[in-house]
Amino acid sequence: MQKVAVILFLFSFINNALLQGTGSGTNGNLRLCVVEGRGSYKRTLKNCPVLDKESSGVECVLGTDRLDCLRRINKGTVDFGAFSPEDLIAAQWAGVDVLVTNELRYRSKPFERSVVAVVNRRILSDEPMPVRALLKNRTLCHPGSGVDDLRPLSFTLSAYLEFQVLSRDCLDDLSLAENRVKALADFFGSSCKAGAWVVDKNRDAQLKRKYFSLCAACGSSSCSANDPYWGSSGALACLAEVGDVAWGELVDIQAYFGLTEPRGKSLRPPAEKYAYLCRDGSHQPLETPEPCVWLQRPWPVIVAKRRASEAVANLALSLHNNNVTVDPHWRGALAALLEIRSAQPEPLQPPVTPADYLAKARGFREAYSQTGCVPPRHITFCTTSNLERNKCEWLSEAGAVYGVAPSIQCAIANSTSECMKAVANGDAHIVAADSNWLMKAERDYNLTAVLHEATPIVDKTHTVVANVLTDSHINKMADLRGKRVAFPEYDGVAWHSVLRYLKNKEELSCGDFKGYFKEICAPGVSQSVIEQAKVFTTNCYEEGLSGEMQALKALVEGKTDVAFISMETYKTYRAKLISQPWASEPLQLNPVCPEDNPKYCFISWANIGHIYASKNISTMRHQEIVNVFTKLDQLFGKQYPFHNSIFSMYSPFNHQPDVLFHNSTKNLITDDSLKSQPYSRIPLNFERSLSNSTDSCQAEEIANLSAKIQPGLLVMMVSLVVYLIS
Repeated sequence: MQKVAVILFLFSFINNALLQGTGSGTNGNLRLCVVEGRGSYKRTLKNCPVLDKESSGVECVLGTDRLDCLRRINKGTVDFGAFSPEDLIAAQWAGVDVLVTNELRYRSKPFERSVVAVVNRRILSDEPMPVRALLKNRTLCHPGSGVDDLRPLSFTLSAYLEFQVLSRDCLDDLSLAENRVKALADFFGSSCKAGAWVVDKNRDAQLKRKYFSLCAACGSSSCSANDPYWGSSGALACLAEVGDVAWGELVDIQAYFGLTEPRGKSLRPPAEKYAYLCRDGSHQPLETPEPCVWLQRPWPVIVAKRRASEAVANLALSLHNNNVTVDPHWRGALAALLEIRSAQPEPLQPPVTPADYLAKARGFREAYSQTGCVPPRHITFCTTSNLERNKCEWLSEAGAVYGVAPSIQCAIANSTSECMKAVANGDAHIVAADSNWLMKAERDYNLTAVLHEATPIVDKTHTVVANVLTDSHINKMADLRGKRVAFPEYDGVAWHSVLRYLKNKEELSCGDFKGYFKEICAPGVSQSVIEQAKVFTTNCYEEGLSGEMQALKALVEGKTDVAFISMETYKTYRAKLISQPWASEPLQLNPVCPEDNPKYCFISWANIGHIYASKNISTMRHQEIVNVFTKLDQLFGKQYPFHNSIFSMYSPFNHQPDVLFHNSTKNLITDDSLKSQPYSRIPLNFERSLSNSTDSCQAEEIANLSAKIQPGLLVMMVSLVVYLIS
């Protein structure tokens, strides 16, 4: 009996162990990493509770983006997820150790996309000819490039097809984007490549005027994405009406020419007048059932960590019900989370590595290993922490997957000032920093903001508001005379905005600021430069602390009469979101509105962040920085709310907010775009005041003292001479 009991106990133990599963979740549940879409339909809110309620053995984990999910699978904190073939390229490059368990097909084709070339037979020769000789000076109907993985072609796949025909240009005085456009224009004759060539609209218009032959065959002079010849179907219409050659998706071509679905003869061009063009220069009739393919894109897949791959494959196989996509129970919920649109995920037996899975698709891996210009170009992004550099490197990986060139290289320095020195010295090309660096970047490092982190929400911009206690009897800006004031930091946006505003409105000279305020709190002046700098930190801030929270704290604790802080900081305080004892019971504060801005009530506003580069860079280099980061913004930002991104530029990274870029950023804009934005008409913009004039007080003092003071001390000494309390 004792042996039987032991056997029963062991059997029970083994059975429980098997039930527990091999996942990383509770009781061995498999953990599914899901990226929530940006539309109104929130699939995780609807479906994840169903998995928990019905004891499915699957738990949801919300990932920031698909690369975040891949990192979590690699670390073993989640077990599986659904990914695109482009994600697998990134996983392969990053050395992520995962296996592909199932394909997520929605039709019975071995590949999601098969791209072919179609030509008008009038250009074909009776003698075999190389593709380049056959297509030289012909009319190309290009489907264009877009942010979607499917239609039109992605930037990478489009470039791959182009460079199967023409040579890559690498002229040093042209950006890589312009080199690519020039190569197309030089090779083909009058053609149509509708849609945006670069994201920046002004630069896009310049390129289209310069290389007008690539728009000459379009249906409209704008050559935009609204052109009738843009996109997959547009390129085929272009071919039928004016063109010689087009690339297109095989199923689209078969449908367009009536080879799969019967159409009236009057509605389609005759298929016998066209042929598939093969990469070796040969051609095939359109009726060919399996024609020569230039490029294949694999299906999306389910990816799992090695230890859980068998369990995930078995789980996917359990989704075999033909009605699983409308099943109200946990299998239907799981199918929705995996975005399964067919009866069953196609199993891979056994599971394979990403490299092996991608290898079966013609041209796909090769598209992501194209050789660039020699020597290769890159943009060095200076970061100030390991976390920033890590996010920069993943941004670089994601950009490379989608054909963004030149590539980003990520460097690291100890501080923002060290990064700005590196950019000024040519050791790096760019650095990202907030608006408090605008004046210092231009004045001290000869840098300029080439791009701005913009948000249409006024409260989220970098505003400067004079806040006082309700019973202070300070009602207008002129009442600030003789008061104690607290700035977030010396030499930042608030510092320059307030002094410049008062100087202009009250017609003060630089010398008049001596004694204007009773006491100034503005930390950040180096006391190693001049002993009197302690005047700016006496009695208001704790040693070593600065920033808007410290200015607000000084006001709340009665150490100052006025705190110059942002609208966002004030709202955070009022909402009791500051986890500090001094902020537990918020006091009633009032803003002091400038007379010429009663609507918004701020002294100035600036965009929340900027990408800074040297003023001395060439026009070409400036264009490349703008091209690269506006393209990254288009792909991985917030411009396309329904685009499920491989990477999120403006989301938290490793659970930390505002890494590299601010989470509240909507998009990156150029100076020209800044002027055309609807909110550009809001008064008292700091960037415009900075670009239209220099700080006159500093300019006057520098002119007078330049012969007496060492250059390294000029800026600090001048500011102290001008503003120091007597």
